[in-house]
Order: sequence, then C-alpha cells, then structure tokens
Amino acid sequence: MEKNNLEKLENLMSKKYKKQISFQQLQKEFLKNDDVRIEYIKTELEKAYNEKNGDSVYILILAIYMFKLYSEKFVDILCKLTKEEWHGKHEDIVFYLQQLELPSTIDCIYELATSNFEKYRWDDNFALVRKCCFALGDINTPKAKEKLELLLQSEEETIREHAMEQLNRCDFTNKDVE
Repeated sequence: MEKNNLEKLENLMSKKYKKQISFQQLQKEFLKNDDVRIEYIKTELEKAYNEKNGDSVYILILAIYMFKLYSEKFVDILCKLTKEEWHGKHEDIVFYLQQLELPSTIDCIYELATSNFEKYRWDDNFALVRKCCFALGDINTPKAKEKLELLLQSEEETIREHAMEQLNRCDFTNKDVE
C-alpha cells in the first residue's frame, strides 16, 4: 500500500469486517509494522482534531482497536479529544484509557466524567460516567480514589452509585506514578 490515506484504511477495515481479507492481509496492506501504524494514526488523529473531523476520528479509533494498538503515544491526543463534543467516540476513548491503566490519564477521565456534554444529557443511566468510573477504578491509585470521591458529591444519585461501586470494588493501593 503505497499511499496510506484514511479512505484506503477505511476500505481495508471494511473488507476485514466483511471477512473478504484476513487480519494478516490487513496488516500486510496497511503500513510496515505497529510502530509505523501508531505514528500514522496519531498524526491523523491530530489532524482530525484540528479540523474537527468526527468521521476521521471514528475511522482512526476503529483502527486503533482493530490493530490492537495499545500505546501511551495516543494519550495526549485522546485526552484532547475527550474535551470536544463534536465527535461521538468518548465512550470508546475512555474504554481505551481504561485498558492502559495510566495514572497520567486520571484528570482527563475525571474531566470527561464531569463534562456534561449536551449529547449525553438524555442518558439517565449515565453510561459515559459509569465507564469513566470503571476506568478510574482500574487505575486503582489514591488519586483515582480521590476523583471517585469527588463524584460522590454529584447531585445525581446514579452518578454517586457508579462512583461508590468502584470505591467498594477497588483497594486503591497502586502508586500514583505519572
């Protein structure tokens, strides 16, 4: 694949979803290795952020998951994206950050939990907040506990329940190493 643009990436991923190509074929056709893929996707996410292009964010987040690219190199741009309402990948981003379990993402996750974006106001189950609480619980540090305790002060009973669920589940003995 000489020219690695989003359209080609999207087409290859679509073929993979439709089982028209194997994962190995997808890897072979999209860049040389995971390090190069990470750099490409990170650069494209930054471009999508600057252009406020939700469609590109959607494709790139799918690519991160499809290629199983768990890298701290994405943290800065993903945290920037959590502050923006113009895309619809907040839940996927917080799930990704949850998998990384990095203390450096605690503030980002907490800010997302308290963001009050218009598009999530209809959800009286607070699914996004629950995912944020799980991410904080999995990070499992004293600072994560502190953020969950702040969520206990919410006016919303469901948010308080989500925070308490994690406070009861975790021991918060991991170190706050950023």
